[in-house]
Amino acid sequence: MKQRFALIGPGRVGCAITKRLLAAGYPITTIISRQKQRAAEACSYIGCSTDLASDQIEDAATADIILLTVPDDNIQKSALNLQAVSHLSEKTTLIHFSGLHTAEIMRHNSSPASLLSIHPLLPFADRQKAFDNLNQCPCTLESNNSQALAVGQELVKAIGGHSFVLDSDKKPLYHAAACIASNYLVTLLASARDLLISCGIEPDQAIPLLLPLVQASLNNVKDLGLEQGLTGPIVRGDIGTITDHIQILKKDAPELLQLYLEMGKLTAGIAGKSGRLDPKNVNVFCQLFSETEDDFKQQTDTAHLSEENN
Repeated sequence: MKQRFALIGPGRVGCAITKRLLAAGYPITTIISRQKQRAAEACSYIGCSTDLASDQIEDAATADIILLTVPDDNIQKSALNLQAVSHLSEKTTLIHFSGLHTAEIMRHNSSPASLLSIHPLLPFADRQKAFDNLNQCPCTLESNNSQALAVGQELVKAIGGHSFVLDSDKKPLYHAAACIASNYLVTLLASARDLLISCGIEPDQAIPLLLPLVQASLNNVKDLGLEQGLTGPIVRGDIGTITDHIQILKKDAPELLQLYLEMGKLTAGIAGKSGRLDPKNVNVFCQLFSETEDDFKQQTDTAHLSEENN
């Protein structure tokens, strides 16, 4: 028989994962929230009895596996509180789902419970979308306990994902990578949207215009790899085009110039690695981006000094 589990913190992550585990045959003992009504609503979504809703954290102690899906800043406090008011045995596995923190953040000196972190490499903007996307989702496992890692591998398999183990000291770097790939992609799209709006395109039309371009670029990366999937003026060696971009950004969108220059330098490096951009042109682009950056910083500093003097 599969191990029984409890959920503390029925937000988007907790609901999506719990719904998957329940469908896979894992029996659930309780769903806990600070507001019992919220726990009851989560029970209805997940598909279990609302009798399992609770606002008492110690009710989780009877479970073999405890899922702690609370905000990152609350993980340690919630874990220590749970272990202070409950007796967890060495057979209990306590799991958090932060991409940044290690499992050891939940350590309580007197508790023998096994500690584990699982991080689905997936954006959780909506619990139903997340539930659907958990299928084939890569999930990071991190723990100093081999028994906990084995439990994690079984849970990830049960929710339809596939797991890989990460060293504890690499979690911040790993999380930064995830942040760049997911969160900063949204930021880049917002910047591109704002430029289109400046061109006179209606705000509600800007993102739909960009999405096919973004999707095609992602497909190119998937099918051809990063270096060969790169397209655009830098990999073609169109220095004049890039120069025109810089000039118009200086004039009409100076707040985005720094972003453009930094991304340009990195893109030139990728273009060089692809073998499609001559090393001489890589240097020309990097020099153009760096000189523009230095010149823009100098102009900005001079403007700030002038304002202070006035």
